[in-house]
Amino acid sequence: MPKASRKQAFKESISDTALAFCMNVPIGFGIIAFANAIGIVTVTTTENVQLVILQNIVFTTVAIIRKAYVRMWFENKRLTSN
Repeated sequence: MPKASRKQAFKESISDTALAFCMNVPIGFGIIAFANAIGIVTVTTTENVQLVILQNIVFTTVAIIRKAYVRMWFENKRLTSN
């Protein structure tokens, strides 16, 4: 039986994570602006941008790797159960 393709799993995870990234950037700005408004953090606009960029780089990298391996695991499980 064929194994799940790593290339296909990473392609799928990158596509899905790219969509999430487009949604998460504005959400990240909103969360930091809200935290700034209620006094949880006090940041300048430049620091706000830096925090959102750093946060999204880390979460995007983790998401791509996690999603690809979860996808391959489920696909391999499906292939071996047939």
